[in-house]
Amino acid sequence: MRVIAVAKALQRKGHEVKILAGEQQIPIMQSNALEVIAMPSLPKFDFPYQVLLGTDEQPKEEIMNRMQEIKQLIIAAEQEIIQTEKPDVLLCGNLTGSSSAQAANIPCVMVLLQPHGLKTIELFTRRLPKTVQNFDMLKAVNLLIMEGIPELDGGASAANKGEWSLAIKDKLRFTGPLLVETPESLPSREELKIRHAGNQARPLIYVTIGGGTQLIGEDFLTLVLDAFRSLPDVQGVIATGLAIEPEQLSGYNPPDNVIIRGFVPGLELIKASDVTVFHGGSSTLMTCLACGTPAVVVPSMAEQEDNGAVLEQNGAGIVLSKNGLTPAALAEAVQKILSERSFRNNAQRLKDQCDKYGGAQAAAVMVEQLVKRENAS
Repeated sequence: MRVIAVAKALQRKGHEVKILAGEQQIPIMQSNALEVIAMPSLPKFDFPYQVLLGTDEQPKEEIMNRMQEIKQLIIAAEQEIIQTEKPDVLLCGNLTGSSSAQAANIPCVMVLLQPHGLKTIELFTRRLPKTVQNFDMLKAVNLLIMEGIPELDGGASAANKGEWSLAIKDKLRFTGPLLVETPESLPSREELKIRHAGNQARPLIYVTIGGGTQLIGEDFLTLVLDAFRSLPDVQGVIATGLAIEPEQLSGYNPPDNVIIRGFVPGLELIKASDVTVFHGGSSTLMTCLACGTPAVVVPSMAEQEDNGAVLEQNGAGIVLSKNGLTPAALAEAVQKILSERSFRNNAQRLKDQCDKYGGAQAAAVMVEQLVKRENAS
């Protein structure tokens, strides 16, 4: 979504924008009114992080060979489309784009998410095989737009002075959260509370179960519902996403103060909520920062732990361990954030810091300036 946010900002400034997308991504791009170029069909491949982080070298080598094959197919498709479309700049969120842009002699802008701690750096640079680190591809990028702010790196930049850091140092620009819409473009918190919860009198707690973690599913939903039963004075909205089939939801007998949905407009709910409960996913973290909303974070992997830590360390959130988590502990954390104004104040402080970096509009200006420099040289 961070690439879409920058693409939409460029489109709003009057530039012609076309976006290369795979089959599953096309509906998302079309819903954002972006002109789509369909990517040729590629072999399906689920990236097996756990295998790569293990000690058995044989499956690692097989995985890396497969990744190299798919990477070359992607690069070939990108280069063919670049030759046809002849863009002035390539905006990308993957590590193949720089190679394709370099081959076509056009500037490349890469949009990445800021690592929020050493565990994330460890995952993506030190523990993975050298062949997936793609330093040469990073060196070929003309401009690297980083979603995030340097004040919230969790100490990663100070501790990491290796090849990865040197590859991006001089071309790195921070933008704060990159959202397709800004919180300021939405109605007020009070109006959004009425829209999604039916009233604005009670504190609104938004819980997003999300996908792709070990914590999702029926057990966690049951735990959350039990937590809300001990919080009768709040209103809960729970979004299950793809974690639970819609036909299953009716069997959970939620209390009167809870609404369960499959999908909801996340930006609206996070802006409306007094507390957001989530697993530490990067997109939700960025939206919390953009809205100035404090959060309870229940991570289940290294990147999510880092994301939760930056909120907790800045007094804008509470991190709970998934191991042994109880409804009482979750309810207590929610109540603590509601009762102590400092959490909302600190979340607002982080929002103010992020706003200074300009978001997607600032990123669009950076892209324009890069193209002008390249054309002048």
